[in-house]
Amino acid sequence: MQTLYQVTYVQKDGLRTLMGAAQGRLMHHSREAAEEFLVALLQNNAEDRLVSVFGEQARGTFRVDAFECYDHGDPVSIYVD
Repeated sequence: MQTLYQVTYVQKDGLRTLMGAAQGRLMHHSREAAEEFLVALLQNNAEDRLVSVFGEQARGTFRVDAFECYDHGDPVSIYVD
């Protein structure tokens, strides 16, 4: 097992989950790399665009979280407490 990082958001059912697919190739090996991705995401997309993709409830909820992952990189769970 290993700890990897990804951007999360609150989805329509109120649960915080991965921003993208639960695949190891989309995970980041350091918190810093995931934070750089988050900064780029927010700088290069209008808030209205993010809302159109992720929903109104996602506004202001994007952050980086750590995930326990299998050795091949896929996360064990996609939800965050």
